[in-house]
Amino acid sequence: MIVALLISWMTFWRDTNSHAATARGTKAFAQKKYPAAVDAFRKANTIAPTPPRAFNLGTAEIAAGNREAGSSTLAAAMKEPALRADALFNRGNAALAANAYDYAIRDYSDALRLRPADPAAKRNLEIALRKRSMQQQSGEGGAGGDSQQPKAKPREQQEPPRNDANTEALLRSVQQQEQEELSRMNKPSRRKAHVGW
Repeated sequence: MIVALLISWMTFWRDTNSHAATARGTKAFAQKKYPAAVDAFRKANTIAPTPPRAFNLGTAEIAAGNREAGSSTLAAAMKEPALRADALFNRGNAALAANAYDYAIRDYSDALRLRPADPAAKRNLEIALRKRSMQQQSGEGGAGGDSQQPKAKPREQQEPPRNDANTEALLRSVQQQEQEELSRMNKPSRRKAHVGW
């Protein structure tokens, strides 16, 4: 009798504990079992909603193929300044995968404004710019081609895309900063090293 009561109490505690649900979601995500990760992260976020739990849920939703829901959920995670750049990056990845290049460019550019030295955001911004350029060259509004833009867009992506010149200027600026930093690192130091006091 006591064993049955203990087992039912442990099951109840496990199912109502946001930390346990987060741990299950993290394990499922690491094993690439994305639908199970979504379920676990959703449960954790329902029990005790926080921006980090919203970030986990949104990221898992995108990985599971539900880009629209994931993008919306990541918007809640952006309330936490420490998560904003990562949430923008992941939302940009969802837009890039959906061939929504203008939105991907916007999100990667915003992520780079927050974290200018992020090499993954730089690379993905370059990919999105190149793919959008290729799409425009192939005749975006041309006859007979099927559009690469998705029909439905996440609610927070209704903002019009930013100016191309601004985005490319940002990318050039970030690349120039990176080059300057590399050249500073490679210059020999003129100071003599001090040992001791």
